[in-house]
Amino acid sequence: MELSPANRRMGVEVEDLEDGSVRLSLATDGSFENEVGSVHGGFAAFLLDGAMGRAAGRSLAPGEVTATLQLSVQYLAPAQGRIRATGRIVRRGRTVAFLEAVCERDDGVEVARAHGVWTIRPGR
Repeated sequence: MELSPANRRMGVEVEDLEDGSVRLSLATDGSFENEVGSVHGGFAAFLLDGAMGRAAGRSLAPGEVTATLQLSVQYLAPAQGRIRATGRIVRRGRTVAFLEAVCERDDGVEVARAHGVWTIRPGR
């Protein structure tokens, strides 16, 4: 699976893991901070959504497409430095997939968790 234009633009590194899960990582610096001096939570959400979406995409049969239907993110600690999100399929049916992901800093601190639902449908 190719690297998306959005991931390329953001400098995201992608790892497709053997167990079907996906890990996305991003090196943050001061330019990723919000008004209060923390890495903006949207960057963690971007990685979480992307890791789960790519994991869903890896499960597709030829001609199928997938898209996020629902995404829920829980923020647990401030993000800083390199952050990485690992997403995996919890359950996949014929037309819907349920996924979860966790985002951590390099020091192992969990900064956010997410779960979501993806639609699976025939391509156009």
